[in-house]
Amino acid sequence: MMGFFHIEDILKLALKKNRRKIVVAGKNNSFAVDAALQSRKMGFGDPIFCGKEFSGLKTKENILFDDSDATQALCKAIGMVQDGDADIVLNTNPLTPDFLELAAGTNRSNSRVMNYINIFSSPKEQRLTFFTDTLVNSNPEILKKIGIIHNSIPVADVLGIKNPNIAALAPVEFVNPAIGSTMDAAILSKMSQRGQFGKSVVEGPLAMDNAESAIAAKQKGVDSIVPGNVDIYLFPDVESANITAQFLSFVFQVKFCGILTGTRIPVIIQSSLEQNDSWIYNIALAVSMLKGR
Repeated sequence: MMGFFHIEDILKLALKKNRRKIVVAGKNNSFAVDAALQSRKMGFGDPIFCGKEFSGLKTKENILFDDSDATQALCKAIGMVQDGDADIVLNTNPLTPDFLELAAGTNRSNSRVMNYINIFSSPKEQRLTFFTDTLVNSNPEILKKIGIIHNSIPVADVLGIKNPNIAALAPVEFVNPAIGSTMDAAILSKMSQRGQFGKSVVEGPLAMDNAESAIAAKQKGVDSIVPGNVDIYLFPDVESANITAQFLSFVFQVKFCGILTGTRIPVIIQSSLEQNDSWIYNIALAVSMLKGR
């Protein structure tokens, strides 16, 4: 694990990759446009703008499908990536069920799940930390939680976190059949013990106090390497995940970036709890996740 890996270092990772064609579609979001242009200046992105929304760009960019509205252009942008004419879609539209269905594509038939991972430098230890799922799955059942873990481990690996420690959160740290999240967490923990997540360790159920503190965990009878050393916080539902992330973002001004995983094609979006400057990090992270240099 890289103990001092920060969000800013994600840009350095992207610079080690080949320049990627990023097709930008949706609303003319000035922060997203600036980030796409910045990725070209830095050397890891090659933005292509789609739709009449971008006809007013001050820079002399070639606009594809300049007669298409934001929704039409986004569909065409997805088609470009599917056909191999671009590498990544950058969607500046608000996230909708229709878009998620487009992004999911055939993944529904092979049981994969989409989830959003928010990434930040922990205020306590200044190391990269993951929250998931903060955006897509409102109340994931056990099969989706398994998929979320499988989606998250490769992202951690790219960011230098080998075999991440994963806290399966719940309101309490003991298994209570009346609280579904504790049952799910216990199953995930047992799967981890049997090596079903490789060498990554899933511990749960863990309440937030004993996820954060090894001392608190031992006082509660939890003996594990995960408490006090968590890389990925797996939340029981999107409400608890999003509210926790919002608290860190808006009260403590913690800088988040994020990535949507489990899609059939690489997609860049931004969640509402991220600051405007997160676009460049989201682009760099998507580029870093692509296979090959």
